[in-house]
Amino acid sequence: MGDKFQLIHDVSPGTTGWTVKVVVAEKFSPKVAQRSPTKYQNLTLMDSEGSTVQATLYGQNITAFQDELLLGKTYLISNALVKETNAEYKAKSGEIQWTISGRTRIRRVEENNSNLLISTYSFTDFEDLPKYMDSNLDISVIGMIIDIKPRRIIQTRFGKECQVQDLVLVNKRFDTVLLTMWETFVDNECKYICQNLRKKLILIGKHLKVTSFNGLSISTKADSSFFIDGEFELVEEFKSWGHTNSEIIDNMISEKHYLTSTPSKLSVPTAEKDFTEIKNIQGLKTAKQFFWIKGKASVKVLNQTYWYMSCNNCNKISSENYGDIYPCVFCKCTDAKAIPRAKVYMQLTDPTGYINATAIGNPAEYFLQSNAEILMNQTLIPTAASMRLSMDEDEIFYVKAITKELSTDCKFEILFIVNPSQIAGDKNTGKAPVEHIGEPIKFLEPTTKRSLFHSDTDDAQSSKKKRDKSTIEITKKNQ
Repeated sequence: MGDKFQLIHDVSPGTTGWTVKVVVAEKFSPKVAQRSPTKYQNLTLMDSEGSTVQATLYGQNITAFQDELLLGKTYLISNALVKETNAEYKAKSGEIQWTISGRTRIRRVEENNSNLLISTYSFTDFEDLPKYMDSNLDISVIGMIIDIKPRRIIQTRFGKECQVQDLVLVNKRFDTVLLTMWETFVDNECKYICQNLRKKLILIGKHLKVTSFNGLSISTKADSSFFIDGEFELVEEFKSWGHTNSEIIDNMISEKHYLTSTPSKLSVPTAEKDFTEIKNIQGLKTAKQFFWIKGKASVKVLNQTYWYMSCNNCNKISSENYGDIYPCVFCKCTDAKAIPRAKVYMQLTDPTGYINATAIGNPAEYFLQSNAEILMNQTLIPTAASMRLSMDEDEIFYVKAITKELSTDCKFEILFIVNPSQIAGDKNTGKAPVEHIGEPIKFLEPTTKRSLFHSDTDDAQSSKKKRDKSTIEITKKNQ
């Protein structure tokens, strides 16, 4: 980038006559300030030594400069307002902050500094994602976008409606992962991706997090940033790989197995000290905490509903019949499909005590050793012959504490269940990669239309015949 201009660290409040050559390393979506109606937009600028500074645009300057300061491009900048960052933001934004306004002089330079920019990224391999699950630590990823799910609306626990959309990324080992885009990323990046999906775009994402929501996935954060088909050698190499393996990738897109798969690995503790004793979380008051627990699960209340009819897009409850296409009032999907989803209310115990917990979806099917359609057609109170109601040996549970309405205590949801026999310890990390987590039993083809409010007496005999046949099929699969 040359040496005749000042570097970022040479510029401080009071410095005059300076010009710095920078590349736009990150460009974030505009936001509204928390304590005022002012709109602002942050950028990260980088000089030739890799030093960075946060630059901010306010109000009408956001629109005025929207075609300037493009992501990945190089500029000469002078006469920006330089000031010290407020103390509460220094840890995140640095000591110095620039404000760009109409007085700031900006001139684009036709240079390609992509190698400098990409050298600052440290990509996390898909197989290493479980190590960061629910830690809120920043990660960066690169992958090919092979699918995008419909936009949906969700409600936060504070009642705010948010829009989200899921992308499917694949790496060069044909591993896939969901990336959930939130709010402004749906309006901007997802809109562009939908228009260009057939091009199999290459996405580079920074400041992302790994979550256990609906299985292991990646999610955006407020300061996430993206390059989509950026002008990098790494991207060209990825595109070349995609062209060579286009037939395999097209088959993946056609079969869409990635939409129902569970994570292939979890980073499970192997040392006893890393498991939480149940006595330590009884009466827990603080939600959004996650725990590894070793113990047994059992159904204490047999007379419960082991399934619910759900939207295939957002998993929210539905009053429609199985297989019906309908507009979902929760996620606003206009062509949602009603499908059954397994759930079970159980008791989780270890030598120190017990908690009541709920498992939904894959972990419920794994525990019950049944699938949602069979459970939907169950007309009698279950027995050990029709499904698993208790565990004989200890298994490992990944549990989330969530807010419980009308109570100060948290309730618990089981997100993953791991059989200890599947674990091969890692002496260096104290955690073990689990290759095969309790896979859900695949749905059978729907043969009846049924809703949550369907009368069991209408087809009790036909359901019993189907259940007996399905139980035999499940038994054969488990042998």
